[in-house]
Amino acid sequence: MQVLNFEIGASNIAFVFLEELLIQFKGIAKVGELVNFEACLDIMDLLYEKEETSVLFSSPCSLAASILVASYVITVPRQKWEFPVLPWVKFATSCNEEDIIEIVGGILKHIFGPSLHV
Repeated sequence: MQVLNFEIGASNIAFVFLEELLIQFKGIAKVGELVNFEACLDIMDLLYEKEETSVLFSSPCSLAASILVASYVITVPRQKWEFPVLPWVKFATSCNEEDIIEIVGGILKHIFGPSLHV
């Protein structure tokens, strides 16, 4: 599919997954209200600015789950991190937890630079 340049379609699907995940998250956890949707969109935009991050687009579901987790880490105050967001995202999406952790690490490194130790 990458040969045919379907990355744009994958991003649209990731957006739909992300939007639905955030709605579900806000419905089950009060802390979900603290996740900033604009920050999620900003993360998606930042990922598109470098070609090496396009490998993240191979699974729109994993990408959406990872963006939600990254946005949670970035926008929710640390003292409010009582909700087990990673296990919930794994449950809600059936994505592999290790894949989500790896993608979140890549997202955070991309945003905050190579000096970040994840």
